[in-house]
Amino acid sequence: MQKDIYKMKTTLVTGATGFLGHHLVQKLLCQGDSVIAVLGRPEDKANSLPQHENLKIYPCSAMFTTDFGHVDTLIHTAFSRGENLQGLADSIIFTEKVIELVNNQDIDSIINISSQGIYKGLEVGESVSEEGTIGPNTSYGLSKWAVENMLKIGCKKPYTNIRMASLSANARFLDFFVNSVVEHKDITVTAPHQYASIMDVSDAVAGILSVEKLICSQREQVYNLGPGVQYSILEYAETANSIGLSFGYPAANVTVEDKGVHFAICMDCTRLIAHTGWKPVIMKDEMITKLFVQKSKQ
Repeated sequence: MQKDIYKMKTTLVTGATGFLGHHLVQKLLCQGDSVIAVLGRPEDKANSLPQHENLKIYPCSAMFTTDFGHVDTLIHTAFSRGENLQGLADSIIFTEKVIELVNNQDIDSIINISSQGIYKGLEVGESVSEEGTIGPNTSYGLSKWAVENMLKIGCKKPYTNIRMASLSANARFLDFFVNSVVEHKDITVTAPHQYASIMDVSDAVAGILSVEKLICSQREQVYNLGPGVQYSILEYAETANSIGLSFGYPAANVTVEDKGVHFAICMDCTRLIAHTGWKPVIMKDEMITKLFVQKSKQ
């Protein structure tokens, strides 16, 4: 019986020196693909990417004047974070050009990294499917929703939006809790009734690439990608405290000063799991443990 031969794919990654983009590039190379990495900003440096014979690197200034040849999938991760309005506006303009590039070059499909922030807040214990109510409560979430609609209106190639949960590395409150334990400082939780659903970057990369592996015609236009669970900010603080004990740190004093913030978000990822077989591996305790391990190496 003839063995299946893996066919190398070519994947173009925008924002390749960003946190998510960098991990995507590394994983794509590890699985034997050819990667075209576009740096996220003019000031980004290519030396943060691995040297590899299957990797080509371009500055973002050259992206729209280069013929990349055949590309199987463009994964669009480049986007401003936070609430800087000029940065978000620039990201939307950049995405418009990316869509034109996909339409005009030999690029089979695009996967756009969107956000759980496009959904309306939920009651604790609820989860939202891809057909859930749209109701961004931040400029970032609204910008991501605008990009999804730009693809719907203007993209002539198959496209998929992956509405992704926040990454643990970007959840500043987690880092704050772990640092507080390490530095023997008290922890004050001002939003005990705010719930968060966050994900490790390795699970995010695995989920995105599980979609990329699907034939274009088999992909849905929208997938939720997240851990499928939510925890209160207070639960994250208490978990950091308990895991810190196992690393030999004394328990921090955790107090609550409720400032009345009530918000919850949790995405139902049934569609992605059913279509790809992907499942999250690293959950809350493992995420926080990884942070303590990183601190111990510093």
